[in-house]
Amino acid sequence: MNSLFLPRVSVGTDAYDAFADILPSAGTTCAIYYGEHAWKAAGGKVLSAMSRAGIRILEQQCYGKEASFENAQRIIDSSSAASADFLLAVGGGKCMDTVKYAGFVMHKPVFTCPTIASNCAPVTRIAIMYTQQGAFREIVQLSEPPRHCFIDLQVAAEAPDCYLWAGMGDTMAKHVEASFSARGDELTYGPRLGIKVSELCYEDILQYGARALADANRKQTSFALEIVVQNIIVTTGLVSVSVGADYNSALAHALYYGLSVRRDVAEHHLHGEIVSYGTLVQLMMDAQTKMFEEVYAFNRSIGLPLKLADLGLDVNSDLSDVLEVTANNQELIHVPYPVTKEKILQAMKRVEQYRLDDGDLVE
Repeated sequence: MNSLFLPRVSVGTDAYDAFADILPSAGTTCAIYYGEHAWKAAGGKVLSAMSRAGIRILEQQCYGKEASFENAQRIIDSSSAASADFLLAVGGGKCMDTVKYAGFVMHKPVFTCPTIASNCAPVTRIAIMYTQQGAFREIVQLSEPPRHCFIDLQVAAEAPDCYLWAGMGDTMAKHVEASFSARGDELTYGPRLGIKVSELCYEDILQYGARALADANRKQTSFALEIVVQNIIVTTGLVSVSVGADYNSALAHALYYGLSVRRDVAEHHLHGEIVSYGTLVQLMMDAQTKMFEEVYAFNRSIGLPLKLADLGLDVNSDLSDVLEVTANNQELIHVPYPVTKEKILQAMKRVEQYRLDDGDLVE
């Protein structure tokens, strides 16, 4: 049996007004968990909308700083969370995944209010878990995605625009990776749907990305910003829940996990920023010349990484730890051909040598 879960989303500057129509279907009491900065940005609007919806809040507290099993366990052990009809996550991806995992263990509905547009965690049925120190641990497959996602565009516009910037890099990778991982397979309906939809993750970011980033820099909502925010959160999430684990990612994300073993990279660069570099490496390795040049030009236009040096590393230094983690990452289990450490390093070096003005790829 195949089960397909599609995202349910309310989007707009008045998105929280939908609480009154949607939340009561899950009950009348909730526990809210949030990121510290997120709550400062959206907490007042959330509480006001909760009051109008007639929802009683049994607990509201910061989830922590990492999407860790330890932070999720604090929620699981909370008597208020145990008594609540549902959980609400307010914040970024790590907050979402922490609360999603807790809800999964507790068999409770989870609703999400992303305050930044950086990834698809608010609508997916996976939880990417880390140690308390921020090192990657594992990806947990959940039984279902959040019940509903509420995206306040004004909150997203007022967030630091670095998250939107990095989120666009992560979003473009979804199409590049999913179509690569599925190559040569006879696909069932869900993956076929997801791969086709993933084209928007690429095309819309190329078309509207720079405009959306400029609008976010001015803290203004706009048509371009709405398109890009929905692609980062919703379209990417729709792809994720449709294609399943085999086609969800590939080298761009595997290299993210590999590069994240270097503490300076993990601490000073955002997830989607690192992934955008991995996208270039994957396209170079796979000899997808046209897409490589498009992504390279886009990255250059908005300041996303173009080479490993932009992440503070030297491609000619010892990268054995990075390559070991990358080549053995679960994201490379289902790909059309073996992706070895040698192929990855060769592609990284070729990306380093490439210059857009040269007109072609370095052989």
